[in-house]
Amino acid sequence: MFISVGHPNVDAEGLNKILVVVLGMHRSGTSSAAGALVRLGAAAPQHLTAANADNERGFWESPVIVDLNDAILAAGGSDWKDWRRFNFAKIHKVEADALRARAKEALAEEFDDVGFAVVKDPRMCRLMPFWGPVFADAKWSVRALLPVRSPLEVARSLNCRDRLGPAYGCLLWLRHVLDAELETRGMARAVLDWPQFLGDRRKALTRVSEQWGLMWPYLYEDVLAEVDEFVSADLRRQRASEADLQTHPAVNDLVRRTYAAMIDLVQDSGDGSVLKKLDDLRAGFETASAIFDLPMREIVEETQRVRSEAAAEIARAEDIVDRGAWKSRDSTRMGSRLLWKPRSKSAASPRPSAKELDAIRNSLFFNSAHYLETNPDVRTAGLDAALHYLVHGGREGRNPGPFFSTKAYLARYPDVAEAEVNALLHYETKGRRENRIAAA
Repeated sequence: MFISVGHPNVDAEGLNKILVVVLGMHRSGTSSAAGALVRLGAAAPQHLTAANADNERGFWESPVIVDLNDAILAAGGSDWKDWRRFNFAKIHKVEADALRARAKEALAEEFDDVGFAVVKDPRMCRLMPFWGPVFADAKWSVRALLPVRSPLEVARSLNCRDRLGPAYGCLLWLRHVLDAELETRGMARAVLDWPQFLGDRRKALTRVSEQWGLMWPYLYEDVLAEVDEFVSADLRRQRASEADLQTHPAVNDLVRRTYAAMIDLVQDSGDGSVLKKLDDLRAGFETASAIFDLPMREIVEETQRVRSEAAAEIARAEDIVDRGAWKSRDSTRMGSRLLWKPRSKSAASPRPSAKELDAIRNSLFFNSAHYLETNPDVRTAGLDAALHYLVHGGREGRNPGPFFSTKAYLARYPDVAEAEVNALLHYETKGRRENRIAAA
């Protein structure tokens, strides 16, 4: 069990459960920080995202909570790659209440009755106004850990993993860092210089525990040795010097000054003069955001339209090729053809339009990452998840995401099954207006 040394957040509120919330931009060392805390005694979520080539030592995050965060962002018309400030007012009250209920259930499912736990998902940087009240209702006393890494290193890592441009990666970094810093003021928090953490884990973790006002449950030499082995310099695959940071065209002055201010908070996360600098930087960023928001939205929408139309054209071309190959089969194979199951009406119908593809892609219930993870054949083939589900996956009974069952929807509504319409497409274009039930 953790040992509190009298931080007011615990004593004044009478809370006896501590939840560490790791808030850092994607590719900023949040996984290594969370994994180290688990070794020092913090309970990890019951369900963990599997390690992969992008993060061989594990993500230390709950897929239940990540999916929920994606749903929250989608409900507000956003996603994890959105650089704009998240607008919670866009979520209808009924849907917001349902999301909060799911959040409480997720916390109970992932942490049960443990007294010291760690939760980590970079999306939470933008979602703390949602999660803060949920943590309070669940009687968690929150400790915030803000890992900070060079924005240029983050941008380069995002470029390798997600093919995002370096300038856009820096823009995302700025949004996540500024939001996380603002929303954790007034609570026990610590800012972690991630490269320093890799160089001297013990010193960095000692500073964190002092700033939080608690001692690690497993502060033993063998545990510290395990942390040393888990956190090593080879985790830092992308490196950027101070000179790179000052001269690289992807890093603007607002990003550089924000990074410098965050590093200044490592020693004292409540330094008033630094917080004033960050307030000024944030004000400048929000002003610029207001100016460029609409033009960038128009660019994104146009890009999505072009991509959707291109995908639909490719699908139509493939269909023409498929039909031509079918018709050109040698007549000697006709007998075997008659033994095959006839193609359904939907399979023989024209390929989907760009509008239909957008309905799937923009659906709250469609989760591209989940679809590719649960359908490795689609991922291996390098296919577009939304297009595959619309053209093939729906007819094969595959699910577009964790919260929509294709088979259950068709079983519940035989008229949709009889019409051989894609289940999610029907719900988004007709079923929602008809008050049909989407959840499994």
